[in-house]
Amino acid sequence: MNALTSLAALLERPETLTAEPRPAGLGRAAMLGYAAGTLGAFIFLRLFSAVPPGVLSYLVVLTFVLAANFLFAGLTHLFMDLTGARGAAGRLFLAFGVTDYFFALLVPLAFFSKLGAPGAFLSVVLVVTLVVYARVRLVRRVYPVSTNKALLSVLLPYAAFCALFFLVFVYSIAWLIWLVV
Repeated sequence: MNALTSLAALLERPETLTAEPRPAGLGRAAMLGYAAGTLGAFIFLRLFSAVPPGVLSYLVVLTFVLAANFLFAGLTHLFMDLTGARGAAGRLFLAFGVTDYFFALLVPLAFFSKLGAPGAFLSVVLVVTLVVYARVRLVRRVYPVSTNKALLSVLLPYAAFCALFFLVFVYSIAWLIWLVV
């Protein structure tokens, strides 16, 4: 398993992420991370009947996760480039894939949530906090910046996405009221 050995090498020596030749197997490890993390999130959502069953449904969720992470890595790279920090957007996308392994933790947390231990919302908040923390650490590796700047660059795309969702929600409520009145 070349992907797992390259992941182990990346965990032992994180400075290899910024090495001039890209580490061998990093792409496979990142794509496996996206697939494993999405599978963990999909099983979590499936246990709470939030998504329909089937392989096609999983592939739709995986496609959405890949597209969202590609967009978020691009926006993070754009923010870093505009503020003067130099790095590589491709490596950032692959680093985000490595952090998605943490979403596999949602599977055991879902079983504990079904038993009533931590609760589903608390489980998701815990794992998302862990993923954001790991992404901030890896952004600091790819771009030589401070922790605050890395945290801001990771959270800004999520904040923009939430603001856009809120704007669409408010507009749709206003449109619905306009239709009724």
